[in-house]
Order: sequence, then C-alpha cells, then structure tokens
Amino acid sequence: MRLLGKVIVMLFIPFSIQAQSADEILANYFENTGGLDKWKSLKSMKIAGKFPTPQGDFTFIIYRKSPNLFKMEIDVMGTKIIPTSYDGEIAWSLNPYGGTTSPEKMPEEQGIEVEDQAEFEDKFIDYKKKGHQVMLEGTEKVDGVECFKLKLIKNRFNEKDEVIEYHYFDTQNFVLIMQKTFARSGPQKGVSQETHLSDYQELDNGLIIPFYTATKQDGQVVQEVFIEKVEVNIELSNEIFEFY
Repeated sequence: MRLLGKVIVMLFIPFSIQAQSADEILANYFENTGGLDKWKSLKSMKIAGKFPTPQGDFTFIIYRKSPNLFKMEIDVMGTKIIPTSYDGEIAWSLNPYGGTTSPEKMPEEQGIEVEDQAEFEDKFIDYKKKGHQVMLEGTEKVDGVECFKLKLIKNRFNEKDEVIEYHYFDTQNFVLIMQKTFARSGPQKGVSQETHLSDYQELDNGLIIPFYTATKQDGQVVQEVFIEKVEVNIELSNEIFEFY
C-alpha cells in the first residue's frame, strides 16, 4: 500500500503541473508579485543601479512613464551616455564617445524595436486585447529550477510585426526566472539572448520585482545588472524623454 501511494503521488505531481493553463500561470504570477490591481495602477518608475565592466562599475538611471516613454542614462567615468530613449514618437540616443555631442535618431528598424520595448505596461496584462497570443509549451528546467515555459507571440492579432519570446516561470512560486528573446536589428539580428532574473524584492507600493539580471549568450554571461533603488508612481515630466 505504501508503494502504491508513492506511485500515485509521483503520477499526480506532473499531472498537476501540466494541468495549469497559460492564463492560470499568469494569474498566479501577478498575484504572487503584488496583485494585478497594483500592476495596473503603476504609472511611472525611476530605477537606479549599476553594472560591472572591465573599466569598473558604471551607474545608470532608467526613467519609465505610461504609456510608452523610456529613457536610460549611463554615467561613464563622468560622461553621460543615453543609449536608448523614446519620447512616444522618436527613438533616439546620445553617445559623446561616438564623436557627437547631439542626440541622434535611431535607424528605423532599431527604432521600431525600441518603441516596442518602451511599452510601459507589462506585456502580459490584457495581452489578448493587445493582440498578443500566449501558449504553454510544457515545463523546462532553468538553472536547476523547474519552470513553466510560455511562448509569447506579440502582435499575433494586430497590424504590427510579430515578435516571438519565451518566458519561464518557476512552477512553485510562479515568478519569472528567465526570458528568451531574439535580436530584431543590427549585426546580431536573429541571435537569441537569455535574461535571467533573481533577487526579487518588494517595492514601497507592494510590487515585487527582480533586482538582479544576468544576460547570457551561448551560456556565457555578457552583462550583469544590479538594481539599487526603485521609485514608483512619482512625477516625471515628459520633457525628460523628449528628443532635443
């Protein structure tokens, strides 16, 4: 009888995991990271942190504002670089080390990618209304952690170009462990990139987000990011993001 009981348990566990639907997994994800209402009430963010380089740690500030305003500033040994910014219409950058002291518009293909990344609201919130499709593709281990593998086809049912991403959610806690994306422009176009997320911490408004990310290509870490401070729902002027 004991042996039979163990067999039943072993059969039941994987069945329970597979019985989850994509929508149930996402509902658990939002619930376990603060609640969907808090996510929907999020209107702005200011994120400060650092990332290591061979020249030392560089600090950065990211400004984000609903619906699609984005700006990243990096302090490189006292010089401000803006690798990515989007003001709702124009994607632009500023790189004094590239021989210019004036902001420059990004090429169209790269600009479309930045516009997509600048969307403020979590892509999984009301994803059907946005024209996206989400499918559960079973489970897969990431760094030894069993995860639900969700395939996201952005813009599957709207006029924009389709974009395929894979997102891996811990089967125990339903938090996002890793996401796999594919470069859409430049010399790396089509190359896959994995972003591993950890060190989840609670913000002042109750949301729980990762404070550490590691970007990998071919299994090798190519960039680490350490978040040190996050401010939410603060007043951010649109002028911060404007192309000038």
